[in-house]
Amino acid sequence: MKNDTASHTARSVAAHRLEYERVQAPYGDPDADGKLARDVADGVTPDHDRMHEYLRARTAFFDRVVVSAIDRGVRQVVVGAAGYDGRALRYAKDGVRWFEVDHPATQTDKLERLRRLGIGTGHLRFVPADFTTDPVAHLLTDAGLDAREASLFLLEGVAVYLDLDVLERVLEQFRLVTTKTGVLAISVSTSADGAGRQRFRERVAELGEPARSFLSADDAGGLLARAGWRVTDPEPRTARRRAAGLLVAQAERPQIRPREDRPAPSSGTTGIDRSDLPLSALAAHALIACTIEFDNEFEHRMPHLSTDHGRAPGAPRDAPWLTSLVMWESGVRHVPDEGITVAELKRKARCGTNVDGLRRWGYVTLTSPAGEVAGRAGWASTLPKIKPDTVVRRTDWGRVADRTWRDLDDVVEARWRDRLSAERVRELRDALAAVVTSLDQGLPDCMRILGYGLLAGVTSPPPDSPGAPLRDLPLRALLSRLLTAFAAEFEDESGLSLPMSATVLRVLSADLVRRRDIPALSGVSKEAVAMALGLLRSSGLAAEEPAPDGARGKIVRLTPAGTAAQARYASVTAAIEERWRARCGGDAVAALRRSLEGIGGNLGEGLAPYPEGWRARESPRILPDYPMVLHRGGYPDGA
Repeated sequence: MKNDTASHTARSVAAHRLEYERVQAPYGDPDADGKLARDVADGVTPDHDRMHEYLRARTAFFDRVVVSAIDRGVRQVVVGAAGYDGRALRYAKDGVRWFEVDHPATQTDKLERLRRLGIGTGHLRFVPADFTTDPVAHLLTDAGLDAREASLFLLEGVAVYLDLDVLERVLEQFRLVTTKTGVLAISVSTSADGAGRQRFRERVAELGEPARSFLSADDAGGLLARAGWRVTDPEPRTARRRAAGLLVAQAERPQIRPREDRPAPSSGTTGIDRSDLPLSALAAHALIACTIEFDNEFEHRMPHLSTDHGRAPGAPRDAPWLTSLVMWESGVRHVPDEGITVAELKRKARCGTNVDGLRRWGYVTLTSPAGEVAGRAGWASTLPKIKPDTVVRRTDWGRVADRTWRDLDDVVEARWRDRLSAERVRELRDALAAVVTSLDQGLPDCMRILGYGLLAGVTSPPPDSPGAPLRDLPLRALLSRLLTAFAAEFEDESGLSLPMSATVLRVLSADLVRRRDIPALSGVSKEAVAMALGLLRSSGLAAEEPAPDGARGKIVRLTPAGTAAQARYASVTAAIEERWRARCGGDAVAALRRSLEGIGGNLGEGLAPYPEGWRARESPRILPDYPMVLHRGGYPDGA
């Protein structure tokens, strides 16, 4: 895939499909599919060779899978690397939502054609993504995919163009956002014809879309199993289809271990010697504990909707979706009644925010430069993307939420004074201010939402002002500034993400660690772990393989390079602390360490959620050694 052109092979497939008989269904708009295909295929003449007949069989296979799934009641269909596929039109049905994930270049061209042809796509969400880099699971859920429901996932004709580690990561991402009844249909290239395979390689390489993987059906089954999918349909009648690389798989049931079998608590809990922890980990435990308490209180006070619990008691139907401190501090807090542009909002907050998430969740509206107003559900992904001069305005619920959030710093700090003593809280504030005053005063007052590479310390353009004086900042803002500055130095020197290094890389070893244990060991969510492991694998720092005892799931090992990176995490964090002693004063840094170490054993006392809260099923047992703030919601453990 070239970054600036639409896919050539996708156009060719559209031309071939115009000549095939398609599986019929009593719903949908086949004419719209044909209209799109004719527009795409204009000027493309398909060859009537073996590939033509293979594509005929492959098209019929995927058609049958789609119709069968919809007829069984599946209401979500995800088309990976959709190209110019028109099944979302051909098999459209009331109540069925479609999601097309594709490279932005091809997707942009497809959207332009659909608009020009006047083809409606109200039931369809377009998710631009590069499989090699983007967190597909998060992008899908942000687009509205409900991970609590079964989905059908289609990967037709794309596996051959992906490196095997990338393909496995995509399959893992799909598994993250479906139930155990989710279904996947995939085609893999199994050609055993050496000469034919070479001709294919040469042809697609000339088009700028080189083939990268060829798999036998058995190899594909193993890869699917490692990613959480089990190949089905073992009957003899499917042997020919399997030999052609056309496979159907079902999501495996997740393995849940008994409570008593979970790993013992680690650094972010009581009873642990903190004297050897990096300064960043000590500060992270304090910030995350403070943030969880803040977010729990907001959830308790604010009418809202949530994925796990539906509507909060007494909340009206139009209540906003629950979100976090980070989303307020980086977004809603800085939106005046008259509105603010996206560019100005970024300058005020001194960091970016998930402004479209705030729009979808019900806190703000967006007005495009052309005057289009997008409310909670009013701006489909087919409309122009959010630009710097897009205007952000708070909704009525956004104003209610802002008033609720503004009271909570005083509430949380008062509780800390009651639990820890006013003197210890004052000492912590003074120690933080003494160090933070020597750092960049343009740092944000909240943790940054992690972007590509899970980097936390990337810097924004210079702000208009440094914000409030240090003496007026809440504890969590002082901690956020300190941690962001620490991350910037670490990532500049190490080249690796500090959130990833301090959470997932830290708990791995050259011996086996079960992948399913990593969230409990690190204190961050399964989705955050999946993103971190994807980066560690692609960087050659970690490897995954089936469990040697025949159990379900996979184990993770550090490679020699990963072991070196783990040691570098320890050495670089120690070196930064030494530099800070020289820059900020040895006494100031020592006082900060003493204060953070002194409160560490009491942090768990404020984590108990309200009984109706989404954390009520199990309070956090471990505080991560660095906040893993993901773009979907902004919670500090990646939740």
